[in-house]
Amino acid sequence: MVYLIHFQEKLHHAQHYIGYVDKNLKQRIKKHRSNKGAKLLMAVNNEGIQWEVVRIWEQGDRELERRLKNRKKSRCFCPVCRNNH
Repeated sequence: MVYLIHFQEKLHHAQHYIGYVDKNLKQRIKKHRSNKGAKLLMAVNNEGIQWEVVRIWEQGDRELERRLKNRKKSRCFCPVCRNNH
């Protein structure tokens, strides 16, 4: 499963995180919130920036995660950003 996280404020240039989890998304989100996941989310948490999961690709695999990350256009997939423009 691939998921997209939207940050309420940008951290430097970043406003999104795309991740992959094999089974338990809730458990992965708990790790991110407790600074035991991705370094980017750790930095976002440390700055006090709020964030939420805004999109999930249920059948997504690591290949999809990599393709989405390589496009470097996460805002195109983000319903929050699309609705604000």
